[in-house]
Amino acid sequence: MSAAPLVSVIIPSYNYGPLLPEAVASALSQRTDGLDVEVIVVDDGSTDNTPEVAGTLGGGVVYIRQKNQGLAAARNTGLRAARGDYAAFLDADDLYAEHLLAGQVQVFAENPDLDMVICRCVEKKEGAGVLHMWPLVSSHWDVHSCHANLAPVHCHLTRMGLVRRAGFFDTALKSCEDHDFWLRCHGLGARVGVNPLGLVIYRKHGDNMTHNAERMFFHDALMHIKVHGMLADLPAYPSDKLGGWLAHAAACLFSTEVMAFNKNMSDKMQDLFVQAVRHVASMVRGGRGETDAQLLRIRSYYVAKCLLLALPMEERLAPEAVRAVMILRHLFPEIGQLAPQTLEARTAKHYARLCLSNPLGLRRAD
Repeated sequence: MSAAPLVSVIIPSYNYGPLLPEAVASALSQRTDGLDVEVIVVDDGSTDNTPEVAGTLGGGVVYIRQKNQGLAAARNTGLRAARGDYAAFLDADDLYAEHLLAGQVQVFAENPDLDMVICRCVEKKEGAGVLHMWPLVSSHWDVHSCHANLAPVHCHLTRMGLVRRAGFFDTALKSCEDHDFWLRCHGLGARVGVNPLGLVIYRKHGDNMTHNAERMFFHDALMHIKVHGMLADLPAYPSDKLGGWLAHAAACLFSTEVMAFNKNMSDKMQDLFVQAVRHVASMVRGGRGETDAQLLRIRSYYVAKCLLLALPMEERLAPEAVRAVMILRHLFPEIGQLAPQTLEARTAKHYARLCLSNPLGLRRAD
């Protein structure tokens, strides 16, 4: 009889001693007769009572303490200690819902060619009774990865072989290190599935409810630069180049606006938008190729998103960027000729159809 699959759950923690036991308990509760789970807590040089709390977690938890090196380094420390067939990540202030990992592994069992399975995320704000469901696209994850990070890090269960090939987390990054990691996985051709019933709980509280928006936008822009290089240099990334360039164009146009506080980076994003549209134009004029209905919807969504983003900022765009917007309207007249309100409605409708339905009826967290 073969041994049960082993999932390594890596929990980095920095000064989250009071919340750590609940996170660990939610990971340990994932164990079943058919699934073994090892929990690895990496204390990244906490100055609170985390070492004392770790001593109460029991012998079934691996506790590693290191000097403070940051989130990426802490996750890498956990990965080096991991023995599992699969790697999962859980921040010390978040939780796994019941049966999450068993559901993820079941998706792998039913689809043995998969490298990664993603689930949903529910956001729970401290002191509030309302839960918010993060949207999750249902397919073509490599194409969507050209636009933004698909899901929080704790929504992913990944085969350890892919983790090793991707090369762990980049410790030079102080933000978006998970986005960078998943991009490398997609660049390697990762095959992704979804567990529509699985849930992780992201807890927003005093320590994580505020963040430096400018810092976040800047690191997002760095990811867009990385995506641009991947689109240009990797022939097989993503599986639909036209959809990828359109998704990337929308991301760069959004970043052009939100990076207004940093003119050099804003100009860089605007230039990448123009370059992306040139790639789109070249591909469309050469023939769009055969595709499925969902992929056509993805392409239409990102065209509509570009045009919608351009509406309030067109007067501030450089002439080349304005021409790029006009090119999109010309290439996709069925979208480019829509009135603004109709365009907005079309964009929302397309996105809803690209995402999994919400069986719990929770409010969507945008």
